[in-house]
Amino acid sequence: MKVKHIAFALLLCTTFLATTVQAETIKRGMIGCVSEDLLDELLTYINKGDRSGMTQLVISGKCMLLKVGDPVSVISPGFMTATIRYKGVKLYTPSEAIR
Repeated sequence: MKVKHIAFALLLCTTFLATTVQAETIKRGMIGCVSEDLLDELLTYINKGDRSGMTQLVISGKCMLLKVGDPVSVISPGFMTATIRYKGVKLYTPSEAIR
C-alpha cells in the first residue's frame, strides 16, 4: 500500500516538474535586498558614492548582486520595485532588472 502512495507521489512530482514554466532571468545587472527599506538605503549609498555603506549591506547578506542571466521567479513586477525569488530568497530589486 505504501509503495503505491510513493509511486503515485513520484508520478505527480515528475508530471508537475515536466510542465513547470521556466523561470525568468535577470535582464540587467542590479542589486537585490531582503526589504524595500534596505533597497532604498543601498540606492542612497550608490547615489552618494558611499562604497563602505554598499559593501556593508552586501557583506551582511541583506543585499546581493544579481547578474544578467541569473534565473529568478517574479512575484510582482511592480512599477519601480520588483519583488522576486532568487535562490529561495524573496528580494526587492529595481524593476529594470527584470524588464
